[in-house]
Amino acid sequence: MLIRRAELKDATGIAQVQVAAWRSAYRGLLPDDVLERLSIADSARRWQGRIAQHWGHIFVAEREGIVGFAACGENSDEDVDQEKVAELYVIYVHPAEWRKGHGRALWQEALRCLQKEGFEHVILWVLRGNERAISFYERLGFAADGASRIKRRSDGTEMPVVRYRRRVAPAYIIKETALDGDHANYVGHGKYVIEDSPLLKR
Repeated sequence: MLIRRAELKDATGIAQVQVAAWRSAYRGLLPDDVLERLSIADSARRWQGRIAQHWGHIFVAEREGIVGFAACGENSDEDVDQEKVAELYVIYVHPAEWRKGHGRALWQEALRCLQKEGFEHVILWVLRGNERAISFYERLGFAADGASRIKRRSDGTEMPVVRYRRRVAPAYIIKETALDGDHANYVGHGKYVIEDSPLLKR
């Protein structure tokens, strides 16, 4: 499994993952008609624009096609320091690929990027009641910071979301080692292996 930067050619694959993930994860949390109206073509056009405009940092997980993606960058919340606090915009994995480590691998690549840029904290917004996602983020060290809001989609659908936050501290140690090509691709750092640090859980 390869983690790499998204390219324009990935837009449709990203859209397919997002629509499938929404229809599975948000069933019962959003109206069924909203989920059924989701369009892969419309989503692909939006992701083409974001990739072309270098909207933050977009990564894909690839294994015989796109199986997940994540995006992170500067945040726009008025109540946090925009120079010190980054945002994890999205992280989705195709439902058929859940619980295989793709989400954590995407998060580690996003975290490495934010560390390199010097951010001190990272926030994210998650749909209230999405217990699967909340559990995943809590395992990564995120905790609710008390903020909430109503996010409104272009079709008028209201989505209650809550904000989570964690430190952007050195979360893993990178050491050089001799790895085969597949493993090197998996960790995304050439011939390096990533070892978890206790700070990952803070």
